[in-house]
Amino acid sequence: MHPSPHLFDAVARGEGSRDFLDEVLKEHLAALCPVCAETLAAHEARLGRAGGPGVPRGEPSRDRLDPLRRRLGLRELELRAREREAPGWVRRAVKLPPDVRRDKVANAYVRYKGPLFCLLLLEEARRRIPGDPAEAQSLADAALASNHKSALYQPDPEVEAPALAVRGNARRALGRLLAAEGDLAEARRLLDSPGVSDPETPAALFAYLGSLCKDQGRFEEAAHHLHRAAALYGLLRDREKAAQVLLRLGVVHYARHEVVAAVIVTEEAVRLLDPDAEAWLRGYAHYNLAHHLHAGGDIDRAEAELAAHEELLAACGEEVAQHVVWLKARIAWSRQDLAAAQRLYTEARARALDRGIAWDAGLVGLELALVHLARGRTAQVRKLAREALEVFAEQQVERETRAALDLLAAAARRDAFTRELFEQTIAAVERASHGRPAAA
Repeated sequence: MHPSPHLFDAVARGEGSRDFLDEVLKEHLAALCPVCAETLAAHEARLGRAGGPGVPRGEPSRDRLDPLRRRLGLRELELRAREREAPGWVRRAVKLPPDVRRDKVANAYVRYKGPLFCLLLLEEARRRIPGDPAEAQSLADAALASNHKSALYQPDPEVEAPALAVRGNARRALGRLLAAEGDLAEARRLLDSPGVSDPETPAALFAYLGSLCKDQGRFEEAAHHLHRAAALYGLLRDREKAAQVLLRLGVVHYARHEVVAAVIVTEEAVRLLDPDAEAWLRGYAHYNLAHHLHAGGDIDRAEAELAAHEELLAACGEEVAQHVVWLKARIAWSRQDLAAAQRLYTEARARALDRGIAWDAGLVGLELALVHLARGRTAQVRKLAREALEVFAEQQVERETRAALDLLAAAARRDAFTRELFEQTIAAVERASHGRPAAA
């Protein structure tokens, strides 16, 4: 990516990291890249006009259409007319059946055309993830079809880059990781185009790349991309999106067994979220913090975090509720309160089964079997182990996880269960959980 004007300005104001700017500059040495050289010259000219090292402290624009408005060069009345028409076209496009939408948009002469229409349609697509990634992909496909007007016109990179990024993220959420990788790689290539001026496009793209690498189990690359996305959203002063990226980064640190780092970035995410941020996001943040605290051995603080935000967590829906019960079960197990652990694990497993999340039910079942083993209840241990093995037999898992499950299966045939064997299997399955795409 090219270092954008807002990045230079933020560093000059002291709001951005010089190290981060240097990292970006290394990718495009100003002496060799004409776009970077032009941006640097414009930045220095702004500093000269400002009469010193500072620059005006105006809020960065949060309207993704602003760069496009400046570039179109339309007269005010004509621009306003287009901005009035485009939302109506978007509403009509959204109502079209997904199986006819792309062709309808591609074959339209005027109605479903133009960068304003495309960028507004992409906003609709973004809102569909994670709830309906298939619809998000369909809307992004329509935006790409609109952007490819004909063989006589080159696609507008200001539309093409975010459209490919949104479609790639939708495909990632659907579990189509190779297709997602292709889209995101092409979007990243387009970041080097002078036509991409929206500062939020690279921030979103690196966030999507981080999620993809996480789903692929490439945790080091995921951490690199998510660090960059968080820094870019921070420069845009978009606290909520920066917090979302940091929460994802915390999960990546946890997967890499960097529990202290996971706690630190998750605490930062919690601080970034305002009280008026969406309840589900604040609840998810506090749950993640409690989870990482428990993993790091700070059981008292993990329990206090859950207790302090009990009402908020209860309002966050069944998915969070299931994981809160599961974490409470793990806390009880850590305290060797076997009766409470058994009760809570049983509830967490029932909730996972009710939601149809077989993977979670299998993993909770293994942890519950460990509790029964500690209580000497071999019949329940045997039953839960076999049920869990049936679940994971139907799942795509990597060789290391499959080997751990095979050892447990061999022990089940001989009734030779041990605590160490269960702990090894649970650890292998949990490692595999971090690399599973959302569709799984």
